Amino acid sequence: MSLILTGERLIIRELLREDLPDLLATYNSNPKYNQLRNGTSAVSLAELEAEYDATISIPSGHWLAITREGTIIGVIHIVLSSEHDPKSWISLLLLHADYQQQGFGKEAVTLMEAYCIQHGSQHVHHGVIAHNEPALLFWGKLGYEQYRQVEAPVGCLTQPVLLVAKWLPRTN
Repeated sequence: MSLILTGERLIIRELLREDLPDLLATYNSNPKYNQLRNGTSAVSLAELEAEYDATISIPSGHWLAITREGTIIGVIHIVLSSEHDPKSWISLLLLHADYQQQGFGKEAVTLMEAYCIQHGSQHVHHGVIAHNEPALLFWGKLGYEQYRQVEAPVGCLTQPVLLVAKWLPRTN
């Protein structure tokens, strides 16, 4: 079964391996993020394929393409709660630099939160690299609150990560 979520301006769909060359432009439009995550300003297709393979192997996880008018403008990873971890996670949200600060990130997160609610999640969690101030501000504006700091692997580096969460409204 393929996951497709439709918003006002976006369609979020399962990301396929053949989409990775198109997605590479999104990663490489964010050199500061790549530097924070990997210690280099660019990501190779081989690195992206390895990340895809690792993420897609998570049973309740989804690697999703954020599209606008048929063009991939970003990526979002989500992991629904499982028997090993009752929390739902948005483990990555990355938009092409040309589409940032236009409300697309907020719309994508809102669609993911609605999906989590439909699947019985009570809250959604995310980890933000502690030195990524723009990301901390973004998640804070969406109502996510910090509850812990950990040292965790992010990309190729292990570093301080702030864990944030948002309680979701219950459905009746």
